[in-house]
Amino acid sequence: MRLTRALLLAVAFVFLPSVFFSGCAKRSTVPPDAVYRDPAAPIEKRVDDLLSRLTLRDKIDLLSYNKGHRPGLDRLGVPLLDLNDGPLGIGGHPATCFPSGVSFAATWNPELIRQVGEAIGEEAKAYGIDVVLGPCVGIHRLPIAGRNFESYSEDPYLSAVMATAWITGLQSKGVAACVKHYICNDQEFERNLVNVVVDERTLREIYMPPFKAAVKQAGVLAVMSAYNRVNGHYMAENRQLLTDVLKGEWGFEGFVVSDYGGTYSTVPSALAGLDMEMPSPPVYFGDSLLVAVKKGLVPESVVNDKARRILRVMFKLGLFDKQPREGAADTPEHRALARKVAEQSIVLLKNEGNLLPLDPRRIHKIAVLGPKAAQASLGGGGSSETQPTYSVSLLEALRKRLPASVQISYCKGVEFRYEMPVVPGRYLRTPDGQPGLQAEYYRGMFLHGQPVVTRVDTALNFDWGKGSPAPGVPADRFSARWRGKLVAPGTGLYRLGIFSNDGSKLYVNGKLFVNNWGNHHGLLKSRVIRFRQGDTLDIQVTYYELGNKATVKLEWEPLHEEPIDPRAVELARDADVALVCVGLTKEHEAEGWDRESMDLPGGQARLISEVASVNPRTVVILTAGSPVTMVPWVDQVAAVLDAFYPGQEEGNVLYDILFGRVNPSGKLPDTFPRRYSDNPTRPYYPSDNDELVYGEGIFVGYRHYEARGIEPLFPFGFGLSYTSFAYRNLRLSKANLAAGDTLWATFEVSNTGRKAGDEIAQLYVRDPVASVPREPKALKGFRRVHLEPGETRTVRLPVTVADLAFYDPGKHRWIAEAGKFEILVGASSSDIRLRAAFRLRESVEL
Repeated sequence: MRLTRALLLAVAFVFLPSVFFSGCAKRSTVPPDAVYRDPAAPIEKRVDDLLSRLTLRDKIDLLSYNKGHRPGLDRLGVPLLDLNDGPLGIGGHPATCFPSGVSFAATWNPELIRQVGEAIGEEAKAYGIDVVLGPCVGIHRLPIAGRNFESYSEDPYLSAVMATAWITGLQSKGVAACVKHYICNDQEFERNLVNVVVDERTLREIYMPPFKAAVKQAGVLAVMSAYNRVNGHYMAENRQLLTDVLKGEWGFEGFVVSDYGGTYSTVPSALAGLDMEMPSPPVYFGDSLLVAVKKGLVPESVVNDKARRILRVMFKLGLFDKQPREGAADTPEHRALARKVAEQSIVLLKNEGNLLPLDPRRIHKIAVLGPKAAQASLGGGGSSETQPTYSVSLLEALRKRLPASVQISYCKGVEFRYEMPVVPGRYLRTPDGQPGLQAEYYRGMFLHGQPVVTRVDTALNFDWGKGSPAPGVPADRFSARWRGKLVAPGTGLYRLGIFSNDGSKLYVNGKLFVNNWGNHHGLLKSRVIRFRQGDTLDIQVTYYELGNKATVKLEWEPLHEEPIDPRAVELARDADVALVCVGLTKEHEAEGWDRESMDLPGGQARLISEVASVNPRTVVILTAGSPVTMVPWVDQVAAVLDAFYPGQEEGNVLYDILFGRVNPSGKLPDTFPRRYSDNPTRPYYPSDNDELVYGEGIFVGYRHYEARGIEPLFPFGFGLSYTSFAYRNLRLSKANLAAGDTLWATFEVSNTGRKAGDEIAQLYVRDPVASVPREPKALKGFRRVHLEPGETRTVRLPVTVADLAFYDPGKHRWIAEAGKFEILVGASSSDIRLRAAFRLRESVEL
């Protein structure tokens, strides 16, 4: 027996070494001649070397956001690339919650926003994150768009400057930015299906500038393609915009990743220029792509280019070099920075009789009212949400920082409601008259093919959590349809709607009644309907679930006016000042849906009016990421502060502004219309055929209001201060401009008041005579200046030929036409203080 064992061991020693050592070689991560592991080698040589060692399977494994096992890549020591949400602060981890994107723009301070990018980069490194999915740079064309809070402005120039600053700061810390969502995902309406119809000039002049600046000025390392279609092609399949413009014309060298679930095909997406599918496991850029390459439908060279782009970014981030990636999250410095951003972003919209700042010596009783007073406004809903370790509400700050002699009374006044009662099963009938609704459940999100489950559901009131609704139906990416009849509960007006997690639609008598379609957390959408006793209505509900939780409910209630708590009015009547805190929450304003109107939800508008009727010293504090309807109450109150979503330091900053420790200095990055019907998208949004026409063209925001002669409630760039400013002595460095020249506009800004403060001087360019319709003016420069009382500072801003140009779609070129131009300098788009003219000597093609 011992001899036999000895012989076996000898045989193994002679014949198995190659097997044994080949196994060791497979586990080896550093080939002996590995140039790609040499930090001193040029990046492109390192990419070439590693790419030459990868099999086709290995390269395809790079093309999805994969956190799993990748044998070939693991063998060569290719690290995983960790992507994470974080445009306003790192998501999914305890982190600093900065103010919202619209707050960033309201500071008009790119240097400060660059520091925010640096801080988020440091926090990303603390959690091992390589790519931060941000910034969001959609244009605020629609005042009720669900994601306005996360992006910057209605103006492409302001958006581009802020995006460039944020990206530059983040990437200086060795973390990649992923600018999103390319392109025309400027509203959440049916974002997975909608086809945006937009002309080339509008694309170039309004929607592309932030992305172009991100690539050409900030060197952004990743771009996220949008869910929607543009001019007939899903963005993940849009070769013209991904390959021809982004990668070709602009020279983008990084990679393009799809939005979460935003890849819809294998071959078209691969050939169009999409480089990475998200999420994992891949549906289209895994085995399907491998088969497509082997069949010759996708050249391997296309896969090589995608892998090269991803590897290039990984080498630029130093992921192969085992460099220390030290970071820090939620530091005192980051908290102070979040507070500073909030201080510089809050806009004073009204201050009648100089009610603000409040004099603490004259304040003995304060009424703190409204549903937004007791909780900090950390932002809208969706992927930008953060998890701060603390937050400070206004009520908390007042109680902690005011002396005990000041009496603080608090009352919500109104309640937010996010759901209504479910329609009872006794009011539902299947098409053949049984109690309930006929239900069909499908694999996949699009109600395609044959249902895998057909049954009668006694009511439409489901919360499946993360589970499957029925055996055979997947827990994620399924769809369902319910059909039947709704029996009227009586005569009168009712609100009827659908509450769902992800998308739902309600049809009444064959017509779309409520459109709640889109990827979102629990959301109720409803409309008013008139019932008559004995009515029986045909109804149909369709639903899809993308991932995570699954909820769908048919809900209704009799129409009634939201009740106001009478205690709120009584507290206001007896107070020295009434602070009414109103606005929106992440349940009203979020990724996945647009708001139904500009109106404040619930009874908030009526609360303001009733409080103001008993106390002329009423201050409204608004926290929302978009304009809201103010006309019913704005003339009744003494002061209005727009805080947007000020983040975790909200209460402390509002306290400092209310009591004059900080002079408000934010300026509006959007126009606030008097009424929703004044906005430029009104004739085109929403659509009922999965097509959304950008029919307003270049006339977005203030361009529209000025061109149409519509007076807004508050203009773009507007913001008051506790001091006053004067503008003087505009001088131009040239009277005539030629190709390649830079004109410098120089002027003085003085603080003519008694308090130190910051002013944001804005420079606009006007082309009074043009061969094409042009905007009355366009923002082309700005500067934030701090001034002590009586101080004067000189501001110097450049203007180039490119600032004068429009895009000619016939020539596919930018054109600056010879002739007279005007420089307009002022405190807002409608408050122009200084003017000067110059001439462009001859037309220039850029």
